[in-house]
Amino acid sequence: MAGGGTIAGTVKDTSGAVIPGAKVALTADNGAQMQARTGNDGAYAFHSVPTGVYSISVTFAGMVQKGGLAVSASPGQVARGDAVMQPAEMKQEVTVAEENTTQLGVQASQNADSLVLKGADLAALPDDPDDLQQDLQALAGPSAGPNGGEIYIDGFSSGRLPPKQSIREIRINQNPFSGEYDKLGFGRIEIFTKPGSDNFHGTASYDISDGVWNARNPFIVTNPVPSFMAQTYGGNVSGPINKRASFFIDVERRQIDDNGILDAYNPSPSSRIGASRRRRSSAPRSVRASIIN
Repeated sequence: MAGGGTIAGTVKDTSGAVIPGAKVALTADNGAQMQARTGNDGAYAFHSVPTGVYSISVTFAGMVQKGGLAVSASPGQVARGDAVMQPAEMKQEVTVAEENTTQLGVQASQNADSLVLKGADLAALPDDPDDLQQDLQALAGPSAGPNGGEIYIDGFSSGRLPPKQSIREIRINQNPFSGEYDKLGFGRIEIFTKPGSDNFHGTASYDISDGVWNARNPFIVTNPVPSFMAQTYGGNVSGPINKRASFFIDVERRQIDDNGILDAYNPSPSSRIGASRRRRSSAPRSVRASIIN
């Protein structure tokens, strides 16, 4: 505005060093405001300021203005508004909480020797039922009695090990001293199968192991070489029965064709004893069905 005054100043810290880039606000009595920033030399200036009384406030990151500034603008005059900044008080709080995840208790979930397998952990286990049982017994460790670890299927002992596709969760030594079991100690394996579902789901699997990939036995000189083949068929299906019940069925069949020839030689060059062995077994078809109500 022509005929107005000029308000200028320098922004420094308590040591006298200039502060570039500080934000300066010039506020009139009626609330009107003008803004500027300090240059590299810490100076600022407002030109053509109408006559009146103004307050100056300065803001800069990490610093606060020391004392307030009030200046009067007069036509043709330069009013000084030097500001001094001081470091702002910063308060930080650090809370240290004790967290002890290895604390033991009487709950089964706090058993330090327990192991729970589900999801990706189950996928890492063998698909073959015999290998799966051996691995689980190895994880359970030794137990009391001559028969080793005992396997529970949905709470029942002496059950058939279900296909891995039907297993929801495996707990090993979860609560070895619970009164619900007939024996105390470790080596207990609890297997929980999948329940029924609100929608129909199903899976099918087929595994084969053929002797064509086996290394040649140097002690077998017959032709053709005895064959070996192991096949496993499996599948399961689940779905709803009504609003309050659902079902789950799994089927598994194993078929093994294993042949071998044994040649026994007598020390006498004129005698030779030959014997052959052929084993062919087919596990009976097994079906497990459960209804959840």
